[in-house]
Amino acid sequence: MSRADGFPRSRAPERMDRADAPEDRLFRTLDQFAAINRWFTRARGALETFVLRALRQAPDRARRLADLGAGGCDLARWLVDRCRREGLRLTVRAIERDPRIRRYAAAANAGYPEIELVAADALDDAAWGAPDFVFANHLLHHLDDDAIVALLRRLDASGARYVLSDIVRSRWAAAPYAAIVGIGFRGGFLLEDGLISIRRGFRRAELLDYLARAGVRGDVRLLRRFPFRWFIVGGPASG
Repeated sequence: MSRADGFPRSRAPERMDRADAPEDRLFRTLDQFAAINRWFTRARGALETFVLRALRQAPDRARRLADLGAGGCDLARWLVDRCRREGLRLTVRAIERDPRIRRYAAAANAGYPEIELVAADALDDAAWGAPDFVFANHLLHHLDDDAIVALLRRLDASGARYVLSDIVRSRWAAAPYAAIVGIGFRGGFLLEDGLISIRRGFRRAELLDYLARAGVRGDVRLLRRFPFRWFIVGGPASG
């Protein structure tokens, strides 16, 4: 990967991914992700643009969404809440392999029968459940190169509309992130893991290379949005 600017892509693991991560700090981090996703990742906006708008075109039709690496399911719950308010019919298969995170999500999802927690790896497309939509937020930067290519290939073959949200790797992202998280989000892994995540993020050329290696044939768009966000949007009606 590119080293031209002295900011190469990191391969360092994140603390929350380790089996020995203290569960109280892990759960605190999952609590904090809801605020991060609400204010900074623009993931809700992507779901609004590429999923909710499609649902509104046929509001009586039941649809299925697979949320890969769903974590604590804050985005799945937000999406279901929106569908409830608008009378849209959507069920979510939340794919999460970490049993600790599934325990957290199961408690948080009480009262959300529309969300089914599935114990599986995100790359196990048999666990997706024939979705109309596939969504993943901050999944790609946790994967190695071959796994990214494999995921893109499976998404292209799935026939589903997909939205993948991740991080622009930039040295300019680290300082403001550290300032915001250091002041407002204590007690979890957001600071140390977030800085690693930025270093594990992507440049445009890298994502285009993954798409090329995957042999993606369908319509796909790579969108950059403020602040430091990538969205890969593909499948039917991706424009």
